[in-house]
Amino acid sequence: MAFFNPNTIIPSFLTELGASSTTIGLMSTLQRACWLLPQLFAARYMANRPYKKPAILLFAGIGRSLLFFLAGLVWATGARPPGLIVTLTALIVSAFWVGDGLGSLSWFDLFSKTIPVNRRGRLITVGQVASGLFSFLAGFAVEWLLSDHGLPYPTNYAVLFLIAFMMLAVSFLAIALVIEPPGVTAGDTPSWGAYLPQLWRILKTDHAFRNYTIARQLFNLSNLAAPFYMTYALDRLGLSPQVAGRYTSIGVVGSILASLFFGWINERQGTKKTLHYSIGVTTLIPALALVIPWFFSGTALSWAYGLVFFANNAAMSSFMPGWTAYVLELAPEAERPAYVGLNNTINGVATLFSTLGGLILQWTGHNYGLLFVITALSTLTALPLSWRIPDPREQARA
Repeated sequence: MAFFNPNTIIPSFLTELGASSTTIGLMSTLQRACWLLPQLFAARYMANRPYKKPAILLFAGIGRSLLFFLAGLVWATGARPPGLIVTLTALIVSAFWVGDGLGSLSWFDLFSKTIPVNRRGRLITVGQVASGLFSFLAGFAVEWLLSDHGLPYPTNYAVLFLIAFMMLAVSFLAIALVIEPPGVTAGDTPSWGAYLPQLWRILKTDHAFRNYTIARQLFNLSNLAAPFYMTYALDRLGLSPQVAGRYTSIGVVGSILASLFFGWINERQGTKKTLHYSIGVTTLIPALALVIPWFFSGTALSWAYGLVFFANNAAMSSFMPGWTAYVLELAPEAERPAYVGLNNTINGVATLFSTLGGLILQWTGHNYGLLFVITALSTLTALPLSWRIPDPREQARA
């Protein structure tokens, strides 16, 4: 994903194509929505299947193969005409996230039934640190490809997409080699007439999950500015597109360090405490984007602004050991796909916040400072409610 990063590579490519801030915000919304919204349908489909790996391979295989097509499209057309390429890129990337999202729901269940709860934190940490180290090195390759000394535009982006496809093909092979034990099922696949009331029952009767869901949606207001940290660097700070590679590497350092920290917090203090730290780190992202240009300029600014992506990737590393792991621990095993699918689908609705952020920029004459202030304050509103949700491990011990 270092070669296909939705926070650096994709916004940079769209900026090169001349896409507006509203379009880039909509693209971020499509990416998140296409990953999250279909999972409710996948949850119903997988409810009575004891084996989940076939679904992972099917959906991920289709989605990941599309990156090969995107690389060929950019290379063959020379990214012309730009408007058409923006549209086709949006469609291909959206389809990629649909496939990845549909496969991910089954992956969460596979992860939960194969890894004991007290070992998940360290497995997540090892996985994120190992991939982070490789991604750190990949960032230098990205920076070179997008620099004046690298390949010409748009061949450089075509190569990035091709390498991303090759790496994801290796990942696909690794998933195929996993040995899956059978899991507990919820019986026959329910009809939609029976399934939707079941989801409503979860929200109505499970107070802990309902409070968690509200806190998560407030936290999701951090998406208001998510697509625009890179466009701000390019459009307003005047930085070169090649910094996308540098920021990828800096972001990976944030991922590695945060993975160690959040994995340790997950195992030692539980998922609830992890959520609190997650909110704090995520609030730092727009705050750093706002204040760093006040203190730095020139070359120093191009390096210091990398702290935004350091914090951004650190916050992303908190999702799995914090927000996702909380649901996995809270949900009964037989209903886990329903809980995960419902949670992720509700989060998919919140992806509209990125589009709202683009509209805020448009309405305010591209006032990035105002957008960053709104984002920081909005994210903090999740903290008081997160204090009220129970700790699943304390409930299990009781």
